Amino acid sequence: MQNPFIKLGWVYPKIIHDLKGLSYDALEKRKRTGKLEEGKHWKKVHGVIMYHYERLDELFEEFDDAA
Repeated sequence: MQNPFIKLGWVYPKIIHDLKGLSYDALEKRKRTGKLEEGKHWKKVHGVIMYHYERLDELFEEFDDAA
């Protein structure tokens, strides 16, 4: 879900779940298997994992284009 007006940037996993429908477990699995790059798609800030909202959109668009 792209929002042309407000860029969310780095958000908590709950926001990703609420707006994109991806559970914390799904995000962790993608992170563990190397599909999400540290520093680009996720990062740890003061001990808390954050995900980049728009970069996840870009990643999923790449997967759609490859299929």
